[in-house]
Amino acid sequence: MVRDAGQKTANPLEGLIDLLFSKTTALWLGIALVLILIPAHLVWFFESGREDGILSDRRYIPGIFEAMYWAIACLTAQAETMPHQWIARLFSGFWMFAGVVFVAFYTAQLTTTLTVQQIQGRINGPGDLPGKQIGTIAKTTAADYLHQHYEQVQEFRRFDDMFQALLNKRIDAVVFGAPVLLYYASHEGQGKVKVVGPEFETATVGFTFPLNSPLRRIVNSAILRLRENGTYQELYSKWFGNP
Repeated sequence: MVRDAGQKTANPLEGLIDLLFSKTTALWLGIALVLILIPAHLVWFFESGREDGILSDRRYIPGIFEAMYWAIACLTAQAETMPHQWIARLFSGFWMFAGVVFVAFYTAQLTTTLTVQQIQGRINGPGDLPGKQIGTIAKTTAADYLHQHYEQVQEFRRFDDMFQALLNKRIDAVVFGAPVLLYYASHEGQGKVKVVGPEFETATVGFTFPLNSPLRRIVNSAILRLRENGTYQELYSKWFGNP
């Protein structure tokens, strides 16, 4: 269960800021750093020994910074100058092509992520929970499951405290038994929260009777009649909302 944003139009600036500081951006920046440092050192190695090289200073510092600037230019656009050493020139041509591929993939990734965020909410199912603050009730099967699969789990002793933490944005989502969440979303939390995604880690619930109890057949027949005449659906909708 998550907060219900209603029909508000997504703020593009907020989405852009979230994306810029997301794990996806951090990953791509890390890749870009590697793609800058490696060719920069190779170019410095080949060009630092040449008097007519592209480096104005043949020392490692500040020569490496000039080489890094050259690598950034190759990665993002086109370098203004080319190395004079023939091996470095061959490598430069390959690196410019690699830069075009990198920028294309990076642009596609950012565009896809922004589009998905505009269409969907931040949490739409179990797959979106990693990295989010998740709330649940302490010492329950839900708490045990969450601790086994996710890192940021907050346990509460009372349901009211957990629901209020969600509304106050102290947690991003609540994971607990579906009937409890559906009831809250259809009553006290109506218009404030919503239940998203499929049910997972499901378990059956039933009535327990003594062995060979005559009540088992009577209860089964009563439940079957409730389903057939629509009473079961009416009761479900009353307490848990329309499925």
